[in-house]
Amino acid sequence: MMQKETDKHDMGFAGEALFSAQDLHNYMTHRQQAEQAREEAHAREVAKAHDEQIKRLMTPIEITKERLANFMNRVRQAADQGQNQIVILRFPSEACTDRGRAINNAEPDWERTLVGLPKQVVEVWEENLKPLGFGLRAEVIDYPHGMPGDVGLYCHW
Repeated sequence: MMQKETDKHDMGFAGEALFSAQDLHNYMTHRQQAEQAREEAHAREVAKAHDEQIKRLMTPIEITKERLANFMNRVRQAADQGQNQIVILRFPSEACTDRGRAINNAEPDWERTLVGLPKQVVEVWEENLKPLGFGLRAEVIDYPHGMPGDVGLYCHW
């Protein structure tokens, strides 16, 4: 009985010394498809986490005296380390009505483009920290694919 050519040269990378070029091509195709599937699954996970983050950012939080005291402790710790600012909040530019354009261009009324929690943070700053001499600034801190990505809100003194 004659063995088929493909049986004789089964892939067998684990122990066989010979395999066909077609077997190698099939092996590489399979590996590329598996890698692509992993990348697509990861992209779906990242997109889902991003959507959940946006949803959380649209939900206001309760600002208590305890939260403000914890924040002021963070400020004191930063000052003890010689810093003159801290990041209050990092959020995707989608939490801006213009996707971060006003912040990126340092427009004077950039605060008006905020929604959800970022807007609430600005309101808390205006009510509680601005009268004490603390400043607030926003900055686009990354540019995935050349577009504004995350925004940082910084409290400075």
